[in-house]
Amino acid sequence: MAYVFRQATSDDCEVLMSLIQEIATYHHLQDDVTINAQVLKADGFGEDPFYKCILAELPVENGCKKASPVGYALYFFGYNVNHGRMVYLENLYVVSEFRGKGIGKQLMAKVAEVALAAGCMDMKFMTMEWNRRAKEFYLRLGAHDTTESEQLHCMELGTDALRRLAQDGKEP
Repeated sequence: MAYVFRQATSDDCEVLMSLIQEIATYHHLQDDVTINAQVLKADGFGEDPFYKCILAELPVENGCKKASPVGYALYFFGYNVNHGRMVYLENLYVVSEFRGKGIGKQLMAKVAEVALAAGCMDMKFMTMEWNRRAKEFYLRLGAHDTTESEQLHCMELGTDALRRLAQDGKEP
């Protein structure tokens, strides 16, 4: 079966939010999701968008049915001081009954096309330690695990830490 791949629009934010909830449930992180469709719309489709998204859909059948989303890749651009432009894949998700059909690989390929067209030298992303299937998928695509090979660790400052740091940085 052929799938349709397209850039998400602001009209897709409700659907995108439902897919985000689905992946959060899959990763047992549903309580961590604090955004909603309105935030997605403002952050992705405002004057200065923070992210871009490619949707994978089942094609419309004879114009009778609305396209049905089966996955997405959410990404944004960044900069690496060693290599220059890069793309960061924040989230890749394929609905469970459509896994193993090449949709994830096609979504990754679409992000790679966008990255190369923008002059990016790297694509960075993370996967959960326990998600062996995802890790093996990425390794088959040619990714390497920098946690092991380069002893790099992903670090994060949450909202409270950001606030404390911002306060500590102010002069008395």
